Amino acid sequence: MKKTTKQTLVALALAGVFSSAQAATISLDGDDFPYDLGANPTDENAYSVTHAVGSFVDVFTFTLTEALNDTISSAVSLLLPGINGGASSYEIDNGTLALYADTDANGQGGSDVLLGQVNWGDANGVLAVNGVDAGAYYWAVAGDAVGTHGGAYLFSQNTAPVPEPETYAMMLAGLGMLGFMGKRRMKSGRQQVSFA
Repeated sequence: MKKTTKQTLVALALAGVFSSAQAATISLDGDDFPYDLGANPTDENAYSVTHAVGSFVDVFTFTLTEALNDTISSAVSLLLPGINGGASSYEIDNGTLALYADTDANGQGGSDVLLGQVNWGDANGVLAVNGVDAGAYYWAVAGDAVGTHGGAYLFSQNTAPVPEPETYAMMLAGLGMLGFMGKRRMKSGRQQVSFA
């Protein structure tokens, strides 16, 4: 039960990244891979990726400088799906999202170890993996771009530990109180302002 709750919270947090105005969106295309996320990357960025028609495998490499006793996670979503079931300019079939331990640190497969994989397409793909050691890793996003102009998707990842549900509840309550106090101050400030 605890694992399912944690994965649900991860999915909600990462879904928020896709719609957050604070997150930077970095545009990539098929020529930008492998893409290095750096050391200990967090979910501050979202990546919009476009591909020409055909199959693709996009590799996002990263390293962890210390073991995480908690969850690292990633999410992927179609960027421009078809409207009302009609043909789409950008569509992806057979989407997969996978996390690999990059044992040879080259981001190209070989003797790498698959740590988890999910399918995605009409729904978001969310993958969370617990207890990851320090070392080299990569997220692999694969699929078939089948739209009239190819395919497009959004990708986000988070290697920071995922807080316990109680921590989220406290954080949301605190943010709610700050919003309430700010709204009251704005109302009282408006009443005191006069234009002469």
